[in-house]
Amino acid sequence: MDFSTPPARSTPPQTDTPGTHHKSQASERIHPPRTVRIVFSPRTHTHLHYKSLEKRIHTTDDLTYFISTTAYARIQFLLSYISSAVSAIPTPKSAEGLSPGVSGILAVFDKLDDLADAIPPVAGPRRFGNPAYKTWFSAVESAVGTLITDMLHTADVSADAKIELHGYLMGALGSFQRLDFRTGHELSFLAFFGGCFFLGALRDTSRSSNSAAQSDETGDITGKEILWIFSRYFKVIRKVVGRYNLEPAGSHGVWGLDDHFHLPYIIGAAQLRGVEDKHDTGKEGNNAPDHPGSMRPPTTKKKESDYTKYGMPRPVAVMNRTVVDDQMDVNMYFGAVAFIYEVKKGPFFEHSPVLYDISGVPYWSKVHTGLLKMYNAEVLGKFPVVQHFGFGGVLFPWTPFCGGR
Repeated sequence: MDFSTPPARSTPPQTDTPGTHHKSQASERIHPPRTVRIVFSPRTHTHLHYKSLEKRIHTTDDLTYFISTTAYARIQFLLSYISSAVSAIPTPKSAEGLSPGVSGILAVFDKLDDLADAIPPVAGPRRFGNPAYKTWFSAVESAVGTLITDMLHTADVSADAKIELHGYLMGALGSFQRLDFRTGHELSFLAFFGGCFFLGALRDTSRSSNSAAQSDETGDITGKEILWIFSRYFKVIRKVVGRYNLEPAGSHGVWGLDDHFHLPYIIGAAQLRGVEDKHDTGKEGNNAPDHPGSMRPPTTKKKESDYTKYGMPRPVAVMNRTVVDDQMDVNMYFGAVAFIYEVKKGPFFEHSPVLYDISGVPYWSKVHTGLLKMYNAEVLGKFPVVQHFGFGGVLFPWTPFCGGR
């Protein structure tokens, strides 16, 4: 199934059996597209200079050029790298055991959370956009600069990088002017995370003892740490979206994947794809035991048809609210679906027909590949979304991509 464009029509299920509304698809092993490994070292890029982010996509010709830029290549690398790193890893339930290099970015999330608690919505009926959001946004902008500076200092990274990182972080929190939030904002967070990663601000130097790690100045970061960073971000943003009733920015309406998010579906499908790959691409009948990387918590199965024989939920399990509640804390795909159940009412096939259609895909590897294609088409390839993306001088520059640089 190609998810790059919305389906023309979706129909409700005709029976009570999940998944029977789709044709079965042949099993095939699909891997994410190859992406050139980005070689980035601030010490070898001394000719570049950090600068305030600029919007560079003003026309369709600019959008075409965007695909050839270093910024675009680094975004593609991050999608591939993150998908590989989180493979078969459940979302952690706490920050216990994470490296000191991640503590700085977690302090930022804690501050966002605390400020949301401290700034209540303004009373009064409004369809979208509570004005208290502007108060929260301004408070965040004043507070997080120091946290970013501290994070860079702890990682022994030039404080000059703050100007670009601060821009990407604020862009990841929604629109101050329009009181909305959607995929262009989470793209900005991907850039914030990527900037921290490329700079080495998230590295754990205690792990960088071998020659391979020393040659890559970013150091290593585990899939568990990546999942905790992104899950904390999405948890805070869902709180802000709900608390201040932010409008879905540029939503496709009912034919969109999700009113606000796309990345948690990619990451969550990558988590489950990894479990699937360990069991011969999800083929049944191999009598494989439950794998330690199973996304399913130790609870009673409500419907055998919602799980594979080795304890992993099938894509169709998003139709079962009980399974979604079981999975939401250990898998980002189901966490995103759980938020939909929280904010939307009515039959799933009516309010989320694209996710409903995806639920009929038999293998997570195909779901993941389709979601990546959809992200390239509907986020990175859509002018209304990427026209707001900012380009700096070092981290995500508006320059032609040359190999691995």
